Amino acid sequence: MSEIYFVRHGQASLGAKNYDKLSELGWQQARWLGEHFCERELSFDRVIVGDMRRHRETMEAIGTGMKADFKAQTDPRFNEFTFRPVMRIYQQSVNPDAPEPKTAREFFGMLRVVMEAWIGGELDAALNEFDQANSTQTESWQMFNQRVVAALSDAGGGDRNEKVLVVSSGGPKSLAMKHAMGLSDDATIELMMQIRNTSTTRFLSAEERMSLRAFNVLSHMERPDRRHAITMV
Repeated sequence: MSEIYFVRHGQASLGAKNYDKLSELGWQQARWLGEHFCERELSFDRVIVGDMRRHRETMEAIGTGMKADFKAQTDPRFNEFTFRPVMRIYQQSVNPDAPEPKTAREFFGMLRVVMEAWIGGELDAALNEFDQANSTQTESWQMFNQRVVAALSDAGGGDRNEKVLVVSSGGPKSLAMKHAMGLSDDATIELMMQIRNTSTTRFLSAEERMSLRAFNVLSHMERPDRRHAITMV
């Protein structure tokens, strides 16, 4: 049986020109997590990181906190889904006058309705038109599910008693929960709304079966002088 420590990235740069990088607080959150792992004398047999800048920076900061130099495997299947293009298509086809979200409250309000429209197939025609015009293939909800489950299966399929650190995003973490617990799409969306930056969700993997051990753990943040630094986006 192996154990997967699935960590969401630190706070990214909402409202900046490039969202896909950690804020100063995001770097600090990840260093605190690494220090917490170090205090618990945790070590990891394998480290897997998504192929996004905020994933790599989170991994680097965790390593700094642990005083460890990770030799990580990059797996783009743990990347977040392409929310920005899907959101723009939703806005153009459903609500063209809506501004891009600038705050966490606005972001999660938009995320919920976009996810519901995307999963429900309401954007299929607009996505197909966009892809034909731009020679692209926008990922479907089903495709997103399939790649994350495949990545999770590979992450948990190593030697027995391994501890595996996965650094990724809230969407893939929600799908890991869906896979482990047999959740509905609606329940998966609700979980996505709860996942904090640098939270750890732990899974046990044995013989192609995944089970949940802990969800959204923030032990490194839940102290009086750090509670103000708990963020969702």
